[in-house]
Amino acid sequence: MDIMNTDEFQTHLTSIMETLAKTAVVEISKLFEENASVLRLEITRFTSENESLKKKCHFLENELQSARKSAGKMNGTEAPSSHSGLTDTGHRPAIDNVFGKEWCMNLWRHEESNAGEQEDTHLDSPVIIGEPVNLLEEDPDMIMIKEEAFEDCSSEINEEDPDNLSVKGAVQEEIKKILPELDSNKLQNVVNHLSIMVGVEKIEDLSLVEVSDLQDFLEPIQCRKLVKIFRQRESNGQVDGMPNEMTLTPLSSNESLPEQSFIPSFIKSTWVRNFKIPWSRMPAALVQATSTGERARPGPRREFVRIVVAAMQAHCPNPNLAACGEVARNIVSTYPLTFGDISEEGEQLGNGFSCLQRQLKTRVEHVNRDVMEHRIRRPRRPSGKRAGQEDNFTRTKVRCKVDSYGCINWQPSSIPEGETAESLEMKRKVVAEIFQSAGPKAAELSNVEDLMQQTYVYQRHMINSCPPPTISEIEGHWPFLFTERGLCRHFKILTGIDIRSRFSETLLVKSKRILNYFGRQRLKWNEEIQSMLNEIDDANLTDNNRIAMSAILLMMKYFKEKDNAVFILADENSTKMSIENEVSLPATPRLIMLGETLLTSSKWFISIEGRVTHSIDDQLDFAAALSVFFGCFYVFNIEYQESASATLELIQRFFVRINPEGTKCTSKSGTSRRTGSAVQRKPQNFNTRVATFMQRLSEFEWKTTS
Repeated sequence: MDIMNTDEFQTHLTSIMETLAKTAVVEISKLFEENASVLRLEITRFTSENESLKKKCHFLENELQSARKSAGKMNGTEAPSSHSGLTDTGHRPAIDNVFGKEWCMNLWRHEESNAGEQEDTHLDSPVIIGEPVNLLEEDPDMIMIKEEAFEDCSSEINEEDPDNLSVKGAVQEEIKKILPELDSNKLQNVVNHLSIMVGVEKIEDLSLVEVSDLQDFLEPIQCRKLVKIFRQRESNGQVDGMPNEMTLTPLSSNESLPEQSFIPSFIKSTWVRNFKIPWSRMPAALVQATSTGERARPGPRREFVRIVVAAMQAHCPNPNLAACGEVARNIVSTYPLTFGDISEEGEQLGNGFSCLQRQLKTRVEHVNRDVMEHRIRRPRRPSGKRAGQEDNFTRTKVRCKVDSYGCINWQPSSIPEGETAESLEMKRKVVAEIFQSAGPKAAELSNVEDLMQQTYVYQRHMINSCPPPTISEIEGHWPFLFTERGLCRHFKILTGIDIRSRFSETLLVKSKRILNYFGRQRLKWNEEIQSMLNEIDDANLTDNNRIAMSAILLMMKYFKEKDNAVFILADENSTKMSIENEVSLPATPRLIMLGETLLTSSKWFISIEGRVTHSIDDQLDFAAALSVFFGCFYVFNIEYQESASATLELIQRFFVRINPEGTKCTSKSGTSRRTGSAVQRKPQNFNTRVATFMQRLSEFEWKTTS
């Protein structure tokens, strides 16, 4: 019996040891594979860095030769040519059908063009043998680039035709207006190249310039900006000066729109420029508020509006909205803390004077309500563009404006230092392999976070491409953007805001304020809001999820927007596949609520373009679901749906505190909340219903707490 027990014990021990050995081998293999992948990545990066340095060297040699050729042409002689030096035939990476796409080619088009130019390179043999290129030790008569402006430089060369000099000066001014940050030396090179090599003889010829004509001297984004604006000016019949409408071109992280006066061109020479605001007649309460930097109270503010409008009508009986905006801007610029549109956190809302502008215009309309001759407007002048052309132009502008709305890092202009297209593609593949092997939970890993941050420029160039890729294409290349953590990290780099932390700070507190605002004024609301308040009372709100959901549903009732414009209710046992098969999902983002009612839901999905894209983990709350839902509009360049534009803008400005000028819903048509019929939407700098609610909420809390 003892022998049998001993044999059985040895058998069990042997099986346990074999299991442990196999497990150890598997773990060691995994560890080796992970370290080997990192090692391969580092080797690839160092190899790419070496290649990048070679390309930069070739690029500097090309610039030197271009300068020699330009200087020789300007002196009336050809630059001396010698035998061809290094020739490095450019190549275009093509990996797994990724690099053939336009969104990908923009990353390295500049470097590729430089590599392809090597066949035309002519260098002296001592330079080729291995000595570094020193731009400062060349013959002085070969390099004619100076620090002065173009006119000063041209005066020291051979005398040219005055008309030619004036054309060059005009070209230089045009480029300087579009690219004010351009270095003076580089600007001179561009002007000389356009005049001598390309053949620009008059300012109208700029509309015929191609991107390939400029790519040796400028970055790809700068080339496209110049060519686009040249052609737009030609199509608009404009040559001198800027276009009538501001061109909305995607900007890089280090670029900004030029500051422009708010006064439109058709009122610049009228009474608005010389209008004096009657500060001496300002109410005493406002005088005290301006001296202490306090907010203007509603009563004194309305009284001052009446005084200002009376003074305006002494010059113009019926000031238009633009004139009211200019007067409002002057008032706010003098006392921003008293009259400006400022949030409770001290942040400017939109342009800062939209509410005062609307108040002034409303007062003008009220005073003129019985004066017919003052209310009659002049007929609009017909546009000179064809209908189809105008629609296409508008559509292009809307795309560019919405893409960068509220973003600080919408599209980086260049690849990070030390990276190349090949290294970025390698990192993208590593991230995709990690997702396939470990699943969505791998988003928590630190190395995944680092790789996603390093490839951010790659992600934005794909998402921002035109025409934009589908959500399925983006998910195939960047699967971690379809996890809660991955999308929120991308949103932080894009906007500078940690949306999860922001909702954690503001969602519950501000939701309670909204519930208090509606609950304490129950009798003044319509039947839908009162019914919603009764439902909230019956639900006996105790947890944070229901409080936040109730506040947003109340706001949708207040703005007369339907629940299904944001939320879709589904059975609590539904799966991703069943929802896609059984529910008709719209193209714009929706927050799918799993439960018997919207208030009792405890699980959430997000859908985009008719399919479920994000599944919120069971351990996360409604704030996480709302973060992913709202973040999709920014990360994937999606406009607010018109049917929920007011609610989404309230979330943007009140909860997330993103306050740029304009709106992320540029639809020109919509549905009337009162009649249900199709109506035309007016373009707005700040949604008036959102501004009115935020103002009334502040006034209500001031009255009830004082």
